[in-house]
Amino acid sequence: MNLKVVGRPLGRIEGPEKVGGQTLYTADVELPGLLWGKCLRSPFAHARIVRVNIERVKTVRGVAAILTGQDLPPFRVGLSLQDSPVLAQGKVRFVGEKVAAVAAVHPDAAEEALSLIEIEYQELPAVFDPKEAMAPGAPLVHEEMPSYRGFHPPAETLPNVFAVQHWTAGDLDAGFKEADFVLEHTFRTQLAHQAYLEPHAAVVSVDGSGRVGVWASCKAPFRLKQQMAKQLNIPKDRIRVHIIAVGGDFGGKGSLMDIPVCYELAKATGRPVKMVMTYAEELTAGDPRHPSLVRLKSGIKRDGTLVAREAEVIFNSGAYAAFKPGEVPNLGGATHATGVYRIPHYSIRSFGVYTNNVPCGYYRAPGQPQVVFAVESHTDLIAEKLGIDPLELRLKNLLRDGDKLPGGRGVDKVRCRETLEAAAKKVGWGKP
Repeated sequence: MNLKVVGRPLGRIEGPEKVGGQTLYTADVELPGLLWGKCLRSPFAHARIVRVNIERVKTVRGVAAILTGQDLPPFRVGLSLQDSPVLAQGKVRFVGEKVAAVAAVHPDAAEEALSLIEIEYQELPAVFDPKEAMAPGAPLVHEEMPSYRGFHPPAETLPNVFAVQHWTAGDLDAGFKEADFVLEHTFRTQLAHQAYLEPHAAVVSVDGSGRVGVWASCKAPFRLKQQMAKQLNIPKDRIRVHIIAVGGDFGGKGSLMDIPVCYELAKATGRPVKMVMTYAEELTAGDPRHPSLVRLKSGIKRDGTLVAREAEVIFNSGAYAAFKPGEVPNLGGATHATGVYRIPHYSIRSFGVYTNNVPCGYYRAPGQPQVVFAVESHTDLIAEKLGIDPLELRLKNLLRDGDKLPGGRGVDKVRCRETLEAAAKKVGWGKP
């Protein structure tokens, strides 16, 4: 059979331009009168802003604008829960939060201007561990959380918790009574940056009639336009988002990031403004994968049959929840707490928690790698405790056609068994 596509290598359409250096990225955009924007960032994880003095900045040649939170209206941005100020207002909530912004004719002038801004802080108690943040008496990261647009009061009222989700099936107590063994383990996963080569970058222009042009390393141009219109109060027909190459995303480039700051600087100066984050800024103030704390408690019959599971999944959101686009501003990975296994009785609770860490966002399969790692590690530990081959334990408990996942979605054409058996055969499982 002579196939035209299957089995034949296909060239990358954009490959030659990228290799030849012709591809245009946001940092390459040059416009007449372009200014460079830079931000002064907080050195404290949690502190009150007592005083800001920008008088010395006015002596720097080439500086076109200086903005602080006091210069902006008290609005907040966010994909779903609008909890993040464009520039800190009143207090800072993580190391790296934007406190002031300048626009200048050259990056060096902007950096010099930042070095001359004087800010007096009153340091506040900070909380970094999500479990500690949920405890009574924990320092509050957001005292005014109920007033935020997009906030829906969670079913459980706990300090610093902005989202709670709960999925159940069967009778958990009855399931644990039916079990011959009950095993419980807790797993932690760490923050991870998406590590794209191109840092976040944005160019924004505002002309004399109020028309806005945007070039940005953002994978979601239509959502970007909608968010700008909604949150910055700009008519949609006055915004034009120019499609441009994105130098790596992996989930991390779907938010406004520095675009609102660019917009405010461009509006203040009447000139286009470019901002490009440094790699240091990416690591301290990007939107990396959420750290998590996952507790799994399972009831198992003597023959290895899983009969009950209690799961508690805590996602450390950092200082803001603005980077999460779902209607409930939490990660959906907790629904994987039963894995690909039939467990008739379960209770899964998932929490989105504020801490004084860098705000977290999406990174490929949001929330799922954290939970799947915990589930499969827990499964191995169960097999070890019961003296059962971990492959056999998995094969015994796999989902079947017609079963339902947490959240109610049914599954069909399940191929877990065939996949596991093929993988085991390929690696010679059980052979010395």
